[in-house]
This record gives sequence, structure tokens and C-alpha cells, in this order.
Amino acid sequence: MSLDKFPINFGKMEDITGLPPEYHDLERVNKFNLQIVEISNNLFDHLRTIAQSPTADTHDTEESSTSTQQKNLHHALARSAKDGAQLLDPDDTLGTALEKYGTAQERIGECRYKMDSEISLNFYQPFYATLHTQIQGAMKARANVKSARLSLDAAKNRYKSVRQERIEAARLEVEQAEDQFVAAVEEATTNLAHLVNAQLTFHLEACKALEEVVQDIEEMQIKQESLYR
Repeated sequence: MSLDKFPINFGKMEDITGLPPEYHDLERVNKFNLQIVEISNNLFDHLRTIAQSPTADTHDTEESSTSTQQKNLHHALARSAKDGAQLLDPDDTLGTALEKYGTAQERIGECRYKMDSEISLNFYQPFYATLHTQIQGAMKARANVKSARLSLDAAKNRYKSVRQERIEAARLEVEQAEDQFVAAVEEATTNLAHLVNAQLTFHLEACKALEEVVQDIEEMQIKQESLYR
């Protein structure tokens, strides 16, 4: 980062050491990150609820291996649909439709479970760490920069000139604060990309599963209607 981005003027009592445009941009990014804190905390509460939710029917040894994945609405819908299908005749159209619907919901449930896990691992945990460690450090550095700038401006006003080594020290401190902000923002952006990709994968897989089952059910519906005409 070039040092000539820091305008420093002399000769007037009201002169103020300027900060580069990038620094002010990062100030706005910091405000956004603080808003994300609340969102990420809500996400953590949701994921923690999922992780602590009770599994279903662990008394059955055969089902115990899959019970750990009965953690979302789609798994519940799948189980209800398949249970309903078992109550009907194997050749019954409704039973067949329920079985297909249950299978589709199982697929969606697996995708949702995977999405939640990936969001927790690749987004929440590192993003939470970024927000509560790196960004806090960057905020402290920002305060130090402001303090250093005030000290420099006070010296300028007192003596109407500043020695070259003091100017360089102030510039370097501002650059350090900028670098910390940039690093924090880059990591946060990477974590956000993980979040979006996990959600995109889930919705694409869910859409694919539903498209397949709706075609099957529509064909059954047409066939069923033709039997009563």
C-alpha cells in the first residue's frame, strides 16, 4: 500500500491529518460486520438446537443407526409418508405416491442436514471467531490510529511542523490498522461464500428431488383419473 495515499498538510492550525479512502471504506464494512454479529448469534442458536434435538425411536436397534439423522422437518415428513404407505395395499396408488414422496423428502432431509453441518463448520465457527477476535483487534487498532492521528495533529498545531520520522511512524500505524481490517474482511467474505454455497447446494438438490417426485405423482393422478372415467 502506497504511503502517498495519506495526505498530510502543514502551516495551518486547523490542518488535519487525512486518512485514505480505503480506510473510510473499511469503516463502513466494520458497521456491516457488527450487524452480522447478531445474525450469526441467531444462526448459532438454531444450529445448537439442531445438534441437541432428541433422536427418534432409539429403542429399536435397527433404526438406531439412522435415528441420528432424524433432525429436521423433511425427515419427519418422509417417515410419516412411508408409515402411511405401509398401512395401504402395496398396489394402492396413494400408497405408491406416499412412498415416492417419502423417498424424496428423505433426500431433501439429508441435503438439509448436510447444509446445516456445512454452515456450522465452514461459516458459523470461523466467522464467529473472526467477528470476536480479529475484528475486535482491528477495532482496537482503529482506536489506536485515531489516537495517533490526534496526537500528530496536536503536535502540528503546537509546533506548526512535525519531524519526518514522526510522520512516517503515523503513516505506518495507519497502514497496520488498514491491513488488519483488510485481513478480517477477506476472511469474513470467504466464510460468507461458504454459507451461500451450502444454501445453494441444498436448494438445488431439494428442487431436483421435488421435480422428480411431482412428475411421478402427476402421472399417477392422470392414471387414477382415467380409471374413473
